Amino acid sequence: MRNQIGFLLQFAALVLLPLLIIWQLNFGFPLIWMPALTVAGIVMFYVGHHLRQQTP
Repeated sequence: MRNQIGFLLQFAALVLLPLLIIWQLNFGFPLIWMPALTVAGIVMFYVGHHLRQQTP
C-alpha cells in the first residue's frame, strides 16, 4: 500500500510541475507562487520517494 501511495505522489509531482510551468506561461500568476509551488512539488516527490523506500 505504501509503495502505491508513494508512486502516486511521485507521479503527481512529475505531472504537476511541468503543468505549473505551462500554466504560468499561458495565464500568469504572482511570481511569489512559483518558488512556493516548486518547493511543494519537491516535498511531495520526496515524501513519495521515502514511502517507496521503506520495506515492510
